[in-house]
Amino acid sequence: MAQEFARAGVTDACISPGSRSTAIVTGLLRSRSIQPWVILDERSAGFFAMGMAREKRRPVLLVCTSGTAAANYLPAVVEASLSNIPLIVVTADRPREARDFRSAQTIDQVRLYGSHARWSVDLATPHAGDALDSYYRTVASRAVATAMRAPAGPVHLNFPMREPLIDVEEEAAALRDSPRSVQPDLNAPRARVYPVRSVLSDESVGAIAEKLRGLERGAIVCGPRAAGRAEDARAVARLAERLSWPILADPLSGLRVGAHDGSRVVDSYDVLLRDPAFCEAHQLDAIFQIGDPPVSKPLAQFMAASRRFHLMVAEPGTWPDPLHVATDVAAVTAAEFCDALAAALGGSARASSWLDAWLGASAKVRAALDEALAAETSMFEPKVITETIRLIPDGALVHAGNSMPVRDMDTFVGRAPRDLVLEGNRGASGIDGVLSTALGAAAARMDPTVLILGDLSCLHDIGGLQIAARYPIHLLVIVINNDGGGIFSFLPQAGLGDPFETFFGTPHGLGFEKASALGRARYAQASSWAGFEAVVSSALREPGLHLLEIRSERNRNFKTHRRVIEAALDRLRGEAAIKGAR
Repeated sequence: MAQEFARAGVTDACISPGSRSTAIVTGLLRSRSIQPWVILDERSAGFFAMGMAREKRRPVLLVCTSGTAAANYLPAVVEASLSNIPLIVVTADRPREARDFRSAQTIDQVRLYGSHARWSVDLATPHAGDALDSYYRTVASRAVATAMRAPAGPVHLNFPMREPLIDVEEEAAALRDSPRSVQPDLNAPRARVYPVRSVLSDESVGAIAEKLRGLERGAIVCGPRAAGRAEDARAVARLAERLSWPILADPLSGLRVGAHDGSRVVDSYDVLLRDPAFCEAHQLDAIFQIGDPPVSKPLAQFMAASRRFHLMVAEPGTWPDPLHVATDVAAVTAAEFCDALAAALGGSARASSWLDAWLGASAKVRAALDEALAAETSMFEPKVITETIRLIPDGALVHAGNSMPVRDMDTFVGRAPRDLVLEGNRGASGIDGVLSTALGAAAARMDPTVLILGDLSCLHDIGGLQIAARYPIHLLVIVINNDGGGIFSFLPQAGLGDPFETFFGTPHGLGFEKASALGRARYAQASSWAGFEAVVSSALREPGLHLLEIRSERNRNFKTHRRVIEAALDRLRGEAAIKGAR
């Protein structure tokens, strides 16, 4: 199986130590073809593998022993499933005769991950004399192909093992005598699986083009993962040019950064759409939604109010429509859809007062936001993100944690025509495993990686720091510590009084200096923007794990947030009033 995984393109395996998985581990070691990453905690290992698989665009193996070890992979399996990230989870299990008899470290592992696994199989138990080599090779080939096939995701191989688990003398001799410099066995895989590409028929493209006749007030809404490839971003830009429509680009879409034509990107819609007058004057006749649901709540509400023609361009096998507003669905990649439709529409770009209105309003709001951030001397949380992006070099990846960081990125980060990658775990949108995910991505990259997350999210995954203690991974972790759940200050339950602080604000009173020692990180705190720039610049130059803690006060951050956004809206309304008077 190990040889076949390597032949099919697997290069990395995250292994959490245990006894029942001994034969699987020694098989990987004897193959010499797959890089082992030993990670003690299965939950951290799962997210680490997910971050690495997303970066490498190929499956990563997860290997653990039997029992609750396998259950600890579930959060990462869920996120990988919803984010279409290929994983191959290999769980060792007790043999069938041990199940349901209270044998130690024995739970029901068959189809443990339910619908979150693209394929689950309870493998045949290895047994001396059984000719199962062809079976195991075929399973490995099929597992890799299934994990990669759209929609990509996790595969679960449950491996019952009887004792004796290995012949110790044979394995020791094989590991001792096999040279570490041996070339991996990369012959053709046992079963080569050819990818299938979904394309729209000419009839389908023609039907969509016909529906657009006379619908000029449209927008292309790009959510997370809308443009996973550079050609996707370029194709979206070409279609927007042909239609003269704005692109409302989520920060994780791939459209706000990059060298493609971003002249039609609206990056301040999250503020624009908080103004009822703007929403009323810019109601949409048509929406093309590409990628996952956007982060912005104002955008979601605006989309829900526009019901005439809502075409959802979704990866085959997915249906990212939580508002149930799609009127048409195209199960195809962004590039194929955009290029086919642009060709069917024909013609060329034209002047558009509709597009100009969106771009002009967005530019005014963006200028007001940028001016407010430039003048802000306190350690305002959104400015942590904008300053980080200003300081990082081209090629860098910024992973935004869930809750406030990704929302602040949406609101305050404008279009940057640079070679950057903005990522986040927006499948299940949980705060767990974010640190380990970023470590996995950083381990697979040559360019710098920065993680910006909140204090609760970091505490949820504090065990992930042990990964950096074992491996020399270059990652800058910026923890915004506002002593609790900052996002709840923006929600209605903030008006509950004393119960709010206890059950939602959840102050913990903890700092991260001593915790950072767990990962042998270089720790720093910044209380000024000059200090922040000095620490970030140093951390980007020096390899290893760096943890920068920013102390913030939740109520002050909330009030500053509201003040800055209201100032931007006042700028928008003031311009509108001047135009109305004219």
